[in-house]
Amino acid sequence: MNNQSQQVAVKNLLSIDDILGAEKLCYEKLDTYIGIAKDQELKTLLANLKQATQSHYGAVYNYLKSHQS
Repeated sequence: MNNQSQQVAVKNLLSIDDILGAEKLCYEKLDTYIGIAKDQELKTLLANLKQATQSHYGAVYNYLKSHQS
């Protein structure tokens, strides 16, 4: 791999790392909102979003780990 494509690959992995951080923040916020919410329907919706966010985090994490050297 030449130097230029290697730099692009590193930038892509850094961007993916940023996405990982955003997914983690989203998860933490949803957890907080679940604790604050009073309406059970809203809590259920937030819990479903939290579960989806956890799944996204896992997928991004696994992708990032598989591409680190």
